[in-house]
Amino acid sequence: MAGVQAAPNVLLVVLDSIRARNCSLYGYRRETTPFLESVAAESTVYTQARAPSNWSLPSHVSLFTGLEAHEHRVTIHDRLLPGHTVFDRLEARGYDTGLFTENGFVASHDVGLDDAFQTVETVPESYPDAYDTARLNPGPDGFYYADSFASWLSERGDPWAACVNLMDAHRPFEPRTAFDQWGDEAARRLQRDLPTRWEWAFHGGDRPYWKLNGLERLYDGGIRQADAVVERLFDSLRSEGVLDETLVVLCGDHGDGFGRPGRISEEPPAVSHIVPMHETLLHVPLLVRPPGGGDGRRCRRPAALTAFPEVVESALEGASVEGGFARERAFATKQPVTATLRERFEDACADPSPFLAPSRAVYRADPDEGGAVRKRYYWGETAIECRVHAPGAVSRTERISPELVDEAFSDERPGVREPLEGRQVTDSATEQLAALGYY
Repeated sequence: MAGVQAAPNVLLVVLDSIRARNCSLYGYRRETTPFLESVAAESTVYTQARAPSNWSLPSHVSLFTGLEAHEHRVTIHDRLLPGHTVFDRLEARGYDTGLFTENGFVASHDVGLDDAFQTVETVPESYPDAYDTARLNPGPDGFYYADSFASWLSERGDPWAACVNLMDAHRPFEPRTAFDQWGDEAARRLQRDLPTRWEWAFHGGDRPYWKLNGLERLYDGGIRQADAVVERLFDSLRSEGVLDETLVVLCGDHGDGFGRPGRISEEPPAVSHIVPMHETLLHVPLLVRPPGGGDGRRCRRPAALTAFPEVVESALEGASVEGGFARERAFATKQPVTATLRERFEDACADPSPFLAPSRAVYRADPDEGGAVRKRYYWGETAIECRVHAPGAVSRTERISPELVDEAFSDERPGVREPLEGRQVTDSATEQLAALGYY
């Protein structure tokens, strides 16, 4: 890798809400990720990567800090104390840092994730009509943030570090016509008729779960659009001549659910995210292109997104990052259902208790079958172990004791958060989050 600088640039691209199951990179029947497939030829592709939690806020805290969700315990009621993220450490080493996203939990919420960045580009007051491609979600699409990153990049010297979070596959699903290859008018009409936060209509019995199939077709178009936005990001890196001087990590922060039942009878079907702990929400895409490019290998060991700070540190030291996300165990944690979310389950469902149950999962490599992982998890008081061979391919379920799951977790409280003590998000942040179905 001659010519690669000693202190590489860092680009983290978070494919918000994109699950591995619906990526053609992992064998999905629809061609949703053709550009990622081309990137894979010079990257390490992880086939068994898991998100640390089932929605954006805890997963991003884990990505940025390297702490598992059960360790940092940051919820919407907390603020991450300054100085604990990899981007803080990069800034201390002389890096320019930038964040580009419409995700309010990352860029606007008082949780403090945006404090780690010198430049933050989120939903602007005005923007060119070319980016205004959605009816249900006010705000520009992912191409706006890719172009904002490109403008920022053109003014940077070395070194720099950035996070681009793309919401093109997050509900409401409104891909541009060029990428809406599988949706139809019936699906678009269903989405228009539903509230933005539509899980209540299905969990409460107003709509049958099978109707979510139409929304999944729109979701696939959103993934295809996100893939095209990633291509534009790579075009910017190439045009500035810095691709081979940059560590690029692309990952999902969680997946999405379209009515698939859980492996445990008490576990509700997966509808959207935040509450379920299905594989559709936890099994995510993960690709790492090292500075100078890689050899296109596939890593089939369990991989944890929490390894991101360590991988960055390895790259800065000039060490290999091949396989750097692989772990003996990967963890996932469901946060407690609190505040208005709990109230909505109580209002919409005759029995809200299945939605409020605690859940944890731990993954290990399956010694009997290369490339598969064994997942132990519980929902409430019921626990099982199963094998996950590939996205969507699960087998060999058997009952186990919940203690076998908990014993793998270390309930450390490293003191990285403080309570918000009643402080609420700003009006602008609330507006952003409401448009994405969080309020």
